[in-house]
Amino acid sequence: MLGCDFVIAQECNIMYHRINQAVILLSILLISACMSIAESPRMADVHLHYNWDHAELISASETVAILRDNNVQLAVVFSVPSEQARDLVDAGGDWIIPFYSPYYDAANRYGWFYDPQVLIHARKALATGYYKGIGEVHLVSGIGPRRDNPIFQGLLKLANEFKVPVNIHTDAANYRYLLPVCQQYPDLRFIWAHAGGQMGPDDMRGLFAHCNNVWVEFSARDPWHYGNLTDKDGRLLEGWIDVISDYPDRFMLGTDPVWNAQQMYRWYEADEGWSHYHQLNRYHRTWVRQLPAPLEKRLLWTNAVEFFAR
Repeated sequence: MLGCDFVIAQECNIMYHRINQAVILLSILLISACMSIAESPRMADVHLHYNWDHAELISASETVAILRDNNVQLAVVFSVPSEQARDLVDAGGDWIIPFYSPYYDAANRYGWFYDPQVLIHARKALATGYYKGIGEVHLVSGIGPRRDNPIFQGLLKLANEFKVPVNIHTDAANYRYLLPVCQQYPDLRFIWAHAGGQMGPDDMRGLFAHCNNVWVEFSARDPWHYGNLTDKDGRLLEGWIDVISDYPDRFMLGTDPVWNAQQMYRWYEADEGWSHYHQLNRYHRTWVRQLPAPLEKRLLWTNAVEFFAR
């Protein structure tokens, strides 16, 4: 029996040391994970939403905590209604930049360009000085509005008057669809959402050649939305590094945490986009590392800071 007890004691001792080593290893891994988050370069995210259908699932303070966890230190937010952007600013601080949305409530999301109240609300909002831009504004070929629509044109005139930028979303087959807009307002700064959707490097070159007042952001160019930016192994598709190198100050990053966004009539449902924020942020941080270090820094931070300092 004594020998048996000795063997059991030895086995228990070995088991104890193995468990202890496992605990130490797990602690090291957890510390390393925390350090990797803390040490990741600061980032500016210029395309965020905190809509009524986000607020049903996540609070403003929880949303701000997610941004801080990802070392986002400059954040541009579009909210429906726009007043909800104030909740993020109140929870986070002035590193969060609110834009004014023409979709002043959920009901006018698809018919806003027929609603004269849009311009009345927009003027009042911009006159407060609180909102630093207008957007996201959808200009979708075949759906509306037309580029000469008086409500759409009125928003651009207000942006010109108050000297604020416009985030503009186009779903079109060619960059030329945006040219009449950016050329009509040469003093107005545009941020082209999602790098034009499905458009590639040659479209960026064509647009930049005709409009020096347009900047491009890459939100929703992840594999779960538009895609067409990286291959299945995460490598940038041909031409992107070259065009970013040729126009190093014209590109910015964004995530657009709207989920199942390709379902056009999903806006009446609660949106779980913020629960996917870590994977969206990680995707953009991963592909941007393929750029030379100075370009990576410009896209992650410098370009957005310089843009909003103007």
